[in-house]
Amino acid sequence: MDVLSHDRLNGQAEERFMGTAKLPRVGVVIANHNNEAYVAEAIVSAARQTVRNIEVVVVDDASTDCSDQVIRQTLAKMEDPRFRYIRLETNHGQTGAIRRGMAGLSAPFVCFLDSDDVWYDTFIERHLAAHLNADFPVAFTYCDSHFINGDGELLAGTAWWFELPPKHEQHRPIEAETVPQIEAAAGRARYAANPLLTFHGHWTPTWSSNSTAAMMFRRDIVELVLPEKDEPLPLYLDFYLSTFCILIIGGIAVHEALYAYRKHGKNKHSDGFMLGGASNTSRKNWALISQRVLDLILNVMLERRETLMMAVGGMRYHQAVKTVHFALRRSRQKPWVTRLMSMVGF
Repeated sequence: MDVLSHDRLNGQAEERFMGTAKLPRVGVVIANHNNEAYVAEAIVSAARQTVRNIEVVVVDDASTDCSDQVIRQTLAKMEDPRFRYIRLETNHGQTGAIRRGMAGLSAPFVCFLDSDDVWYDTFIERHLAAHLNADFPVAFTYCDSHFINGDGELLAGTAWWFELPPKHEQHRPIEAETVPQIEAAAGRARYAANPLLTFHGHWTPTWSSNSTAAMMFRRDIVELVLPEKDEPLPLYLDFYLSTFCILIIGGIAVHEALYAYRKHGKNKHSDGFMLGGASNTSRKNWALISQRVLDLILNVMLERRETLMMAVGGMRYHQAVKTVHFALRRSRQKPWVTRLMSMVGF
């Protein structure tokens, strides 16, 4: 073989090695209940994703306002074949609405967009990149968020519990790249990109992710752990799934705000003050909520013991069960632990 032929073959091999692979489809469920003022913006934000290979099911969970009319008008105006609509005649709660939306999807990755929140254009792109990393294939990814009010105005540039440093120094410099550029004439704030990712392979009671709209899951993991019935989990599916995923597989934090969480005054959970810092944005008793959800996780783990052990291995399964047992026992014995969870959690 001459040198030219040898070099040509090496070049072809290098091209094959460095070639691109086809992206997987991503399924999206937009679950809505009485968010007529915001659901159209949520739908449009999903349609504008830079990753185009998506399938979207909008589920109206028996709204009593004009949501159904708004959804139909929005989808008719878009004429986007990637979108489908399901109108439920009776209310099934967050888990039930998402379950029925997922039934209409076949994609290997899924996201759940709350109908009062807004994704930024690169949400799916950045999450897919994190999932498809060449280090460790995780069960789910989650990102930081901005906070906006009902008029879409910024209230905070980060979810303050998101990836808090191990040592939260009370006196420290603020990094320049975390401060937005104010475009005064346009009335907008522009933030610098943040490519940082953090892998989490172990769950603790003080760990927290973010809200439902922050996450992307492998479809198989959702189907593996989703409760059989809707009633035990009408809300807080995000806490349930993210905790379960970290316990048995692991997850990755994307350190950039890729969506806006809307605090409009009628949120089902975030009904507290916006004080800044690690303050509680809800007036609900998170101690009782977290215990109830952890009890449900433990029950599902025990009921599906053989299936979970086959999927993740006996060592990982037993460690997960032990961790949840310990967290529940500790929280019931020491109420301050759940108060701490409330401060750094939701």
